[in-house]
Amino acid sequence: MIESPGSEILDCLVDGEWSGYLSVADRGFMLGEGIWERVAMVHGRPWWWQDHIDRLNRGGDRLALRVPHQSILLREAQTVAAGHARALVYIFLTRGGALERQHGDGRPGETRIVMAFPWPPSDPQLNRRGVAARFCSLKLGVQPALGGINHLNRLEWVLAARENAAYEQVEGLLKDTNGHLISALASNIFLVMGRQLLTPRMDRNGIRGVLRGRIIREFKSRTELRRISPDMLEEADEVFLSDLVRGIVPVRSIEELSFEIGPVTRELQSWLSNRQEQL
Repeated sequence: MIESPGSEILDCLVDGEWSGYLSVADRGFMLGEGIWERVAMVHGRPWWWQDHIDRLNRGGDRLALRVPHQSILLREAQTVAAGHARALVYIFLTRGGALERQHGDGRPGETRIVMAFPWPPSDPQLNRRGVAARFCSLKLGVQPALGGINHLNRLEWVLAARENAAYEQVEGLLKDTNGHLISALASNIFLVMGRQLLTPRMDRNGIRGVLRGRIIREFKSRTELRRISPDMLEEADEVFLSDLVRGIVPVRSIEELSFEIGPVTRELQSWLSNRQEQL
Protein backbone atom coordinates (compact mmCIF):
# COMPACT_ATOMS: atom_id res chain seq x y z
CA MET A 1 0.00 0.00 0.00
CA ILE A 2 1.18 3.56 0.57
CA GLU A 3 4.23 3.55 2.74
CA SER A 4 7.45 5.55 2.48
CA PRO A 5 10.44 3.28 1.83
CA GLY A 6 12.77 5.72 3.59
CA SER A 7 15.73 7.59 2.17
CA GLU A 8 18.44 4.91 2.10
CA ILE A 9 18.50 3.44 -1.40
CA LEU A 10 20.61 0.30 -1.59
CA ASP A 11 20.86 0.28 -5.39
CA CYS A 12 18.95 1.70 -8.34
CA LEU A 13 18.62 1.00 -12.05
CA VAL A 14 17.01 3.39 -14.53
CA ASP A 15 16.22 1.72 -17.84
CA GLY A 16 18.67 -1.02 -16.94
CA GLU A 17 21.57 1.31 -16.16
CA TRP A 18 23.01 2.10 -12.73
CA SER A 19 21.64 5.54 -11.95
CA GLY A 20 19.91 7.58 -9.29
CA TYR A 21 18.62 10.26 -11.64
CA LEU A 22 15.36 10.84 -13.49
CA SER A 23 14.76 13.46 -16.16
CA VAL A 24 12.70 16.43 -15.04
CA ALA A 25 10.78 15.99 -18.30
CA ASP A 26 9.60 12.53 -17.25
CA ARG A 27 5.81 12.42 -17.11
CA GLY A 28 5.96 10.28 -14.00
CA PHE A 29 7.62 13.22 -12.24
CA MET A 30 5.56 15.95 -13.91
CA LEU A 31 2.12 14.34 -13.97
CA GLY A 32 2.29 11.20 -11.83
CA GLU A 33 1.66 9.17 -14.99
CA GLY A 34 2.81 5.71 -14.08
CA ILE A 35 2.41 2.57 -11.99
CA TRP A 36 4.52 0.85 -9.36
CA GLU A 37 5.04 -2.32 -7.32
CA ARG A 38 6.71 -3.04 -3.98
CA VAL A 39 8.22 -6.52 -3.98
CA ALA A 40 9.59 -8.35 -0.93
CA MET A 41 12.88 -10.06 -1.83
CA VAL A 42 14.30 -12.72 0.51
CA HIS A 43 17.68 -14.25 -0.43
CA GLY A 44 17.17 -13.11 -4.01
CA ARG A 45 13.71 -14.64 -4.35
CA PRO A 46 10.59 -12.49 -4.66
CA TRP A 47 7.45 -13.23 -2.68
CA TRP A 48 4.29 -13.58 -4.79
CA TRP A 49 6.15 -12.57 -7.97
CA GLN A 50 3.45 -13.56 -10.46
CA ASP A 51 0.85 -11.66 -8.44
CA HIS A 52 2.94 -8.51 -8.74
CA ILE A 53 3.40 -9.00 -12.48
CA ASP A 54 -0.32 -9.57 -12.96
CA ARG A 55 -1.15 -6.38 -11.05
CA LEU A 56 1.49 -4.44 -12.98
CA ASN A 57 -0.01 -5.64 -16.27
CA ARG A 58 -3.51 -4.67 -15.16
CA GLY A 59 -2.27 -1.18 -14.33
CA GLY A 60 -0.39 -1.00 -17.62
CA ASP A 61 -3.53 -1.94 -19.54
CA ARG A 62 -5.55 0.70 -17.67
CA LEU A 63 -3.01 3.49 -18.40
CA ALA A 64 -1.92 2.17 -21.83
CA LEU A 65 1.66 1.65 -20.58
CA ARG A 66 3.81 -1.08 -22.05
CA VAL A 67 5.10 -3.35 -19.29
CA PRO A 68 8.49 -4.99 -19.95
CA HIS A 69 8.67 -8.77 -19.97
CA GLN A 70 8.76 -10.12 -16.47
CA SER A 71 12.16 -11.75 -17.06
CA ILE A 72 13.67 -8.27 -17.45
CA LEU A 73 12.02 -7.01 -14.29
CA LEU A 74 13.02 -10.09 -12.29
CA ARG A 75 16.64 -9.85 -13.41
CA GLU A 76 16.78 -6.19 -12.44
CA ALA A 77 15.01 -6.80 -9.11
CA GLN A 78 17.54 -9.49 -8.25
CA THR A 79 20.40 -7.23 -9.35
CA VAL A 80 19.50 -4.32 -7.06
CA ALA A 81 18.75 -6.68 -4.15
CA ALA A 82 21.98 -8.68 -4.57
CA GLY A 83 24.05 -8.99 -1.41
CA HIS A 84 21.11 -8.37 0.91
CA ALA A 85 19.34 -11.22 2.68
CA ARG A 86 16.11 -9.21 2.69
CA ALA A 87 15.17 -6.10 0.73
CA LEU A 88 12.14 -4.28 -0.60
CA VAL A 89 12.36 -3.69 -4.34
CA TYR A 90 10.27 -0.94 -5.89
CA ILE A 91 9.46 -1.12 -9.59
CA PHE A 92 8.23 2.09 -11.22
CA LEU A 93 7.03 2.38 -14.82
CA THR A 94 6.30 5.89 -16.11
CA ARG A 95 5.19 7.34 -19.42
CA GLY A 96 8.68 8.73 -19.94
CA GLY A 97 9.74 12.13 -21.19
CA ALA A 98 7.60 13.90 -23.74
CA LEU A 99 10.73 15.38 -25.37
CA GLU A 100 12.93 12.29 -25.08
CA ARG A 101 13.38 8.77 -26.46
CA GLN A 102 10.64 8.79 -29.05
CA HIS A 103 9.31 5.56 -30.52
CA GLY A 104 8.91 5.36 -34.27
CA ASP A 105 5.31 6.52 -33.99
CA GLY A 106 6.35 9.71 -32.18
CA ARG A 107 5.16 8.61 -28.74
CA PRO A 108 7.53 8.98 -25.77
CA GLY A 109 9.17 5.81 -24.49
CA GLU A 110 8.36 4.45 -21.03
CA THR A 111 10.85 4.84 -18.20
CA ARG A 112 11.67 1.84 -16.00
CA ILE A 113 13.06 2.38 -12.48
CA VAL A 114 13.98 -0.53 -10.21
CA MET A 115 15.40 0.27 -6.78
CA ALA A 116 16.05 -1.59 -3.55
CA PHE A 117 15.52 -0.36 0.00
CA PRO A 118 16.38 -1.99 3.33
CA TRP A 119 13.75 -4.22 4.89
CA PRO A 120 11.95 -2.05 7.47
CA PRO A 121 12.42 -2.78 11.18
CA SER A 122 9.59 -4.84 12.61
CA ASP A 123 7.91 -5.30 15.95
CA PRO A 124 7.96 -9.06 16.66
CA GLN A 125 4.89 -8.73 18.92
CA LEU A 126 2.74 -6.76 16.47
CA ASN A 127 1.01 -9.77 14.93
CA ARG A 128 0.34 -11.20 18.37
CA ARG A 129 -1.04 -8.19 20.22
CA GLY A 130 -2.65 -6.29 17.30
CA VAL A 131 -3.14 -2.57 16.72
CA ALA A 132 -5.55 0.24 17.49
CA ALA A 133 -7.03 2.19 14.57
CA ARG A 134 -8.92 5.40 13.82
CA PHE A 135 -10.66 6.98 10.84
CA CYS A 136 -8.79 9.72 9.02
CA SER A 137 -10.80 12.84 8.27
CA LEU A 138 -9.57 12.91 4.66
CA LYS A 139 -11.85 11.02 2.26
CA LEU A 140 -10.72 9.26 -0.89
CA GLY A 141 -12.23 10.44 -4.14
CA VAL A 142 -14.27 8.05 -6.28
CA GLN A 143 -12.69 7.37 -9.69
CA PRO A 144 -13.52 4.01 -11.32
CA ALA A 145 -10.93 4.56 -14.07
CA LEU A 146 -8.19 4.28 -11.44
CA GLY A 147 -9.84 2.03 -8.86
CA GLY A 148 -7.64 -0.75 -7.52
CA ILE A 149 -4.44 -0.05 -9.46
CA ASN A 150 -1.07 1.05 -8.11
CA HIS A 151 -0.79 4.40 -9.89
CA LEU A 152 1.56 7.24 -8.94
CA ASN A 153 -1.09 9.82 -8.00
CA ARG A 154 -1.24 9.33 -4.22
CA LEU A 155 -1.52 12.80 -2.68
CA GLU A 156 -4.74 11.83 -0.91
CA TRP A 157 -2.87 9.09 0.91
CA VAL A 158 0.06 11.36 1.70
CA LEU A 159 -2.22 13.94 3.28
CA ALA A 160 -4.07 11.29 5.27
CA ALA A 161 -0.78 9.83 6.51
CA ARG A 162 0.40 13.28 7.54
CA GLU A 163 -2.81 13.78 9.52
CA ASN A 164 -2.48 10.39 11.18
CA ALA A 165 1.15 10.98 12.18
CA ALA A 166 -0.16 12.90 15.19
CA TYR A 167 -1.58 9.63 16.56
CA GLU A 168 1.43 7.57 17.56
CA GLN A 169 1.16 3.82 16.98
CA VAL A 170 -2.43 4.09 15.71
CA GLU A 171 -3.39 2.83 12.26
CA GLY A 172 -5.21 5.25 9.99
CA LEU A 173 -8.33 3.99 8.20
CA LEU A 174 -9.70 5.55 5.02
CA LYS A 175 -13.26 6.09 3.86
CA ASP A 176 -14.27 7.44 0.47
CA THR A 177 -16.49 10.42 -0.22
CA ASN A 178 -19.52 8.09 -0.23
CA GLY A 179 -18.70 7.06 3.34
CA HIS A 180 -17.56 3.50 2.53
CA LEU A 181 -14.61 1.93 4.32
CA ILE A 182 -11.78 1.34 1.82
CA SER A 183 -8.58 0.35 3.61
CA ALA A 184 -5.92 1.34 6.10
CA LEU A 185 -3.14 3.71 5.04
CA ALA A 186 -0.69 0.93 4.21
CA SER A 187 -2.84 -2.22 4.38
CA ASN A 188 -6.06 -3.77 3.18
CA ILE A 189 -8.75 -4.55 5.73
CA PHE A 190 -10.95 -7.59 6.41
CA LEU A 191 -13.98 -7.99 8.67
CA VAL A 192 -14.76 -11.40 10.13
CA MET A 193 -18.43 -12.34 10.55
CA GLY A 194 -18.53 -15.79 12.13
CA ARG A 195 -16.15 -17.59 9.75
CA GLN A 196 -16.99 -15.38 6.76
CA LEU A 197 -14.52 -12.77 5.50
CA LEU A 198 -15.69 -9.41 4.15
CA THR A 199 -13.34 -6.98 2.42
CA PRO A 200 -14.07 -3.72 0.59
CA ARG A 201 -14.47 -3.68 -3.17
CA MET A 202 -11.71 -1.80 -5.01
CA ASP A 203 -13.46 -0.86 -8.25
CA ARG A 204 -13.74 2.87 -7.49
CA ASN A 205 -10.57 3.66 -5.52
CA GLY A 206 -8.01 2.04 -3.23
CA ILE A 207 -5.27 -0.49 -4.04
CA ARG A 208 -5.80 -4.21 -4.56
CA GLY A 209 -3.02 -5.52 -2.34
CA VAL A 210 -1.16 -8.66 -3.38
CA LEU A 211 -1.79 -10.40 -0.05
CA ARG A 212 -5.46 -9.34 -0.18
CA GLY A 213 -5.73 -11.03 -3.57
CA ARG A 214 -4.14 -14.20 -2.26
CA ILE A 215 -6.55 -14.36 0.67
CA ILE A 216 -9.53 -13.85 -1.64
CA ARG A 217 -8.39 -16.73 -3.87
CA GLU A 218 -7.33 -19.12 -1.12
CA PHE A 219 -10.50 -18.55 0.92
CA LYS A 220 -12.84 -17.97 -2.01
CA SER A 221 -15.79 -19.85 -0.54
CA ARG A 222 -15.63 -17.77 2.65
CA THR A 223 -14.82 -14.34 1.22
CA GLU A 224 -17.18 -11.65 -0.03
CA LEU A 225 -16.31 -8.31 -1.63
CA ARG A 226 -18.71 -5.67 -0.35
CA ARG A 227 -19.38 -1.97 -0.05
CA ILE A 228 -18.65 -1.70 3.67
CA SER A 229 -20.14 1.09 5.73
CA PRO A 230 -18.53 1.92 9.08
CA ASP A 231 -21.61 0.80 11.01
CA MET A 232 -20.97 -2.75 9.78
CA LEU A 233 -17.94 -2.81 12.07
CA GLU A 234 -20.33 -3.08 15.01
CA GLU A 235 -21.37 -6.52 13.73
CA ALA A 236 -17.83 -7.81 13.15
CA ASP A 237 -16.39 -10.51 15.41
CA GLU A 238 -12.83 -9.80 14.33
CA VAL A 239 -11.00 -7.30 12.14
CA PHE A 240 -7.55 -7.66 10.64
CA LEU A 241 -5.22 -5.89 8.21
CA SER A 242 -3.25 -7.56 5.42
CA ASP A 243 0.10 -6.24 4.27
CA LEU A 244 2.90 -7.76 2.19
CA VAL A 245 5.62 -7.15 4.78
CA ARG A 246 3.79 -7.10 8.12
CA GLY A 247 1.51 -9.97 7.20
CA ILE A 248 -1.82 -10.44 9.00
CA VAL A 249 -2.19 -7.81 11.73
CA PRO A 250 -5.16 -8.06 14.14
CA VAL A 251 -7.13 -4.88 14.87
CA ARG A 252 -8.09 -4.78 18.53
CA SER A 253 -9.97 -1.46 18.41
CA ILE A 254 -11.33 1.17 16.02
CA GLU A 255 -12.04 4.32 17.97
CA GLU A 256 -14.71 3.32 20.54
CA LEU A 257 -15.20 -0.22 19.16
CA SER A 258 -13.23 -3.18 20.52
CA PHE A 259 -12.58 -6.53 18.85
CA GLU A 260 -11.36 -9.94 19.93
CA ILE A 261 -8.23 -11.33 18.33
CA GLY A 262 -10.06 -14.49 17.43
CA PRO A 263 -9.60 -17.89 15.77
CA VAL A 264 -10.13 -16.76 12.18
CA THR A 265 -7.39 -14.14 12.39
CA ARG A 266 -5.06 -16.73 13.93
CA GLU A 267 -6.05 -19.20 11.19
CA LEU A 268 -5.06 -16.67 8.52
CA GLN A 269 -1.77 -15.94 10.28
CA SER A 270 -0.95 -19.66 10.37
CA TRP A 271 -1.88 -20.06 6.69
CA LEU A 272 0.37 -17.14 5.72
CA SER A 273 3.28 -18.40 7.78
CA ASN A 274 3.07 -21.78 6.03
CA ARG A 275 2.86 -20.15 2.59
CA GLN A 276 5.85 -17.88 3.22
CA GLU A 277 7.96 -20.88 4.19
CA GLN A 278 7.22 -22.33 0.76
CA LEU A 279 8.20 -19.18 -1.15
